[in-house]
Amino acid sequence: MGGNALKHLDPIRLTSAEVIDLVHHLHRNWQLVDHRPLYLVPWVAEKQDHGDIDVICEAPPETVIRFCQLIEANAQAISRNSDVLSVPVPLPWQLGQATPRIVQVDFICCASEEAAATRFFYAGGDFGMLLGRVAAWHGLVFGMDGLRYRADRDCAWQSDVNLTAEPSQILAALGYAAAMPWLDTYDRMWRFVLSSPLAGPWMFMPAATNHENRSRDKQRRKVGDLQDWLSENYPADLDPIIPRKTPSEAQSWVRARFPSIELDAVLEHQKKRFEHAKLLTRLLGMGAVEDVIGKGHPPELQGELVHAMQAMLPSKAEREIAMADPSRWADMIRLARAAAAAVASMKGISLRSVPTIAEFQKL
Repeated sequence: MGGNALKHLDPIRLTSAEVIDLVHHLHRNWQLVDHRPLYLVPWVAEKQDHGDIDVICEAPPETVIRFCQLIEANAQAISRNSDVLSVPVPLPWQLGQATPRIVQVDFICCASEEAAATRFFYAGGDFGMLLGRVAAWHGLVFGMDGLRYRADRDCAWQSDVNLTAEPSQILAALGYAAAMPWLDTYDRMWRFVLSSPLAGPWMFMPAATNHENRSRDKQRRKVGDLQDWLSENYPADLDPIIPRKTPSEAQSWVRARFPSIELDAVLEHQKKRFEHAKLLTRLLGMGAVEDVIGKGHPPELQGELVHAMQAMLPSKAEREIAMADPSRWADMIRLARAAAAAVASMKGISLRSVPTIAEFQKL
């Protein structure tokens, strides 16, 4: 994003009118490979030229790669970051020339059910990133998949909890008006971002972000412009006025704002799943090895045996299904012990009283 992924290919910048022309060309050809729509990510109206073009497609990356052949884009030069593909698209009005110039088009791939949240997140360039900073200050995450409760990093068993992917609900939850204003200038967009009672100028300054975000911000020219704008317009409000919300405070906010989520029940379920997975890993891994060769062996040796025995066991998903049924625990533990016995015997390690290799082969 931002036109840097294909910098080595010297992509050109396009005017807004040229972007529209190019996207029309892409739309016409896209229909020949996929019936799902392409969505041009809107930009702030005052932006005059573009180092790249962002389009959202409800299709997998493989479809985009196939599309490249149709528009004569070099698929080998694609830069891929997960489900975002930066494609060097030759200018259609230069095709036929010996060396047509290219423009970077970022295809943001998503599932159809995620399209609304993805389009909303990317609307207006850095708009989603700025709302994400507001959300982060309050123990939340705003991303391509919508708004989430951020897991307590001190609780190994917690994972993020999806709250809503509906754009209007996201705006309301973060304290914004029901409709967005006409974003004709960056000044207007920045003022809208600050219009929520949950937002504050300090949230967007370097001191309020981590190292990773500061590194990313340095590559985003408009983030630097925003910080200069904040320094000029809010000089007295650049130090944190309120501390970041603790996980406990964020949980209270979610309970009040999204009661239908039943956060406590969700987190308790996560805890039980984590404890079950931990127990499963122990019983069918290190526990089985210790049952076979006894305790007191070097951890490196035990780890080697656990790793080697995995090929003799059902897949992780199959094991989880089996261990969800208490009546199958004995058979799965016996199988794990037999696998451990097999690999230990292969390595010449003496065994305790456990299933023999012959018995293992009959399982």
